[in-house]
Amino acid sequence: MRVFYICSECSFENRIRTDARTRVEFAMKNGKANVFQCANCSQGFTIVVNKLYAKESKVVLVVSGVIFLIGSLIGVYFLIKIISEMNTLVGLIVISNCLLIPVWIYSILNKEERNRVRTFNQSYVKD
Repeated sequence: MRVFYICSECSFENRIRTDARTRVEFAMKNGKANVFQCANCSQGFTIVVNKLYAKESKVVLVVSGVIFLIGSLIGVYFLIKIISEMNTLVGLIVISNCLLIPVWIYSILNKEERNRVRTFNQSYVKD
């Protein structure tokens, strides 16, 4: 997960890569206050864990979108192929339901990313 903080000198948004799921877990691994260096102005400063925040990843959005697009195209291809070869209602229903699989994958990936970000942003370390 990528966690962000704002530089107190230049207001640049810096990012940190961590595997912590909450601020409490981050504090347990790294301490309540950490020294970071801004990537923009190279100023070193101490930041409290409660000032860190997470954002939704664009990579997850792109990957789920590609899965949705490719899965939908493959499903439509097979749907057209089955419609042209056989006219059974059961075959059409099965293939039509298979078109829902990319939609489910897309929605599950995006929902999990939102939950991960919300979990990190809603947990605070007590002082």
